[in-house]
Amino acid sequence: MKYRVSIGNILERKHFESARVVAGQEGIDKLVKWVHVFEMIEVRGNLKGGELVLSTGFGWKDDEELFLTLLDQLIKRKVAGICIELGSFINDISAEAKELADQNDFPIIVFEEEVSFVEITQDIHADLINQQYELISNLEDYSQRLNKRLLSIDNHFEILKNLQQYINCQLVYIAKDHTVVTIPALREKERESILARLNNPDRCPAKRVLKQPVQVFEREFATIYLVTYKREFGEFESLLLDRTATALAQYLLRELYTEEKRKARETEWLIQWLQGEHDHEEIKHHLAVYKINQTITGAVVLNVKLNMAEGQKIDPDITYLNMLIHNIFDQNGYFVFPVEKRHLLTFILLNKKGEEDWKPRIEKGIKRLEKISLLNDSSITSFQVAGGKFVKELDRLHESFQTAQETLTIQDKLPPDHQKYFYEDMHMYRLISLVHKHSNLEGLVQEYLEPIIKYDEDHKANLLETLRVYLACNGSKKETASKVFVVRQTLYHRLEKLEKLLGADFMAPEKRQVIEFALLAHEYQQTVYQ
Repeated sequence: MKYRVSIGNILERKHFESARVVAGQEGIDKLVKWVHVFEMIEVRGNLKGGELVLSTGFGWKDDEELFLTLLDQLIKRKVAGICIELGSFINDISAEAKELADQNDFPIIVFEEEVSFVEITQDIHADLINQQYELISNLEDYSQRLNKRLLSIDNHFEILKNLQQYINCQLVYIAKDHTVVTIPALREKERESILARLNNPDRCPAKRVLKQPVQVFEREFATIYLVTYKREFGEFESLLLDRTATALAQYLLRELYTEEKRKARETEWLIQWLQGEHDHEEIKHHLAVYKINQTITGAVVLNVKLNMAEGQKIDPDITYLNMLIHNIFDQNGYFVFPVEKRHLLTFILLNKKGEEDWKPRIEKGIKRLEKISLLNDSSITSFQVAGGKFVKELDRLHESFQTAQETLTIQDKLPPDHQKYFYEDMHMYRLISLVHKHSNLEGLVQEYLEPIIKYDEDHKANLLETLRVYLACNGSKKETASKVFVVRQTLYHRLEKLEKLLGADFMAPEKRQVIEFALLAHEYQQTVYQ
C-alpha cells in the first residue's frame, strides 16, 4: 500500500548508504511510525511501539549485559528496529545480541561511518507527515465515493468488493447466520483453511489479520476480516476497514428499515383480514402476490400463546419461532401467514390439501411442536395452542379468528385433564362460558349440587365424584364401582344417598342433562377460582 514506511524503504534512502543489517533480516518489512534518538538503557514509557531507534551506544558502551537487557525491552515494546553508529562508543555487535535479534525478527542496523541523526530524523519525519496528510485526504475521498455508491447499490457484496479491490488482499465476511463470503472466491479446501486460521487467534498475527464487526443499534450483524500473507497492514488499512464497516452498517440499517416497513404494512393488512375488513376479491388479489395459484379449500386461525418465565426480561427469538412453526405446518399442507403481537402469535393457515383431514394434520403439527418444546427456550415455561373453527370462504376468516380467541380464553379455565385445541371440540364448555358471561352460573350449580358438596365437606366423603363417574358410565353400577374402587354394596349405599339429596328422579333425561351441565360448570368454576 502507498501509505507505508518500512525499515526496508528507509534503508534505500541516501542517509543509509553506509548502513547494513547485521541481524533480524526477516523483520525489515516492519512499519515505522516514528524515529527516536535513544541513548538510555531503560525503556519505561518512552517508546510506544513502531519506532525506529537511533543510538551511538553511549548508554551501554562495552557492557554487553546492559545491551542485551535493552534489546529485550525494545522487543517487548514492539519497537520496529534499532540503528547503531559504530566507532564512537562501540565497535561491533556481539553474537549473543545478533542471535536474540534473529530469534525475534528484530532488525539491528549499523552505520560503519559517522552520520547525522538530526538529518535522518528530519528526512524521515517529513516523509511520514506528508504521507499522513495524503492518507487523510485519500481516506476522505474513499469515504465520499463509498457513500455515493451506497445510494445506487442493491447488494452489500458491492461494498465488500470495493474494499477488497482498493486494498488488494483476501477479504472474508462472516454473517451472524454463519454465511461466509470470500473475495476473491476460494476453493473449498482454501476456504476451510482460512476459516480455521481465523478461529485460532494464535495463528493470526495482529499485523496480518484485521478484524472489524458490523454493528447496527449495538447488535452485531457480521464480521469483516482482511488477511494478508506477505506484507503487514498499517493504520490506513485499519481506517479503510472501519469506514467500510460503517458504510455497510448504514446499508443494513436501510435494508432493515425497508423490511420493517414492508412487514408493518403486511401485518396491518393481515390484521384487517382477521377483523373481516377485506372482501373475496381483495384477498384473492393479495394472495396472488405470494404466487398462491392453487385451490385453497378453506382456512383456520391458530393462536399460540407463550407463557414466559417469571421475571424474564429477554424476549424469545420470535423470528426463529415463526420460521419453526411456518416450516412445521407447511409440511402438513398449509400456507402459513404469521401475525405477531408480543407473546401471542397468530397464524393464518390456508388449507392446500383435502378438507376432510384438516384437523388431524394440524394436530400432527402441534404434537411435533410439543416435542420440540420451542427449542427448550429457557424464557418460555409453556405454551398454549388454540384453533378457531374451519371456514371454507376466506372472507369469513374473522369467524375463525374470533373463535380461536374464545378457545384460548376457555382453555385458561379448563381442568388440566380436559385440555383441547379446537373450538369445535369445546362442546359443553362453550355453553358454560356463555352462561358464565351472561347468567347466574353460580346459582345453577348451587341449586343442583350444593347438597352433595355440603355433604362431602361435612363427612369428608367423595359423593360428587361418584355422581360424575356414575353419569359418565350411563348408570352402569358394575362399571362405576370398578372406577371409584368400591364394592358394589358401598356403591348402593352412595346411590341411595344421592337419591335422597337430588331426588329419586335424578337419572330422568331432562334432569340428568342439567346435573351433567352443573358438574361441568362446577369444574369450570373451580379452575377459574384457582
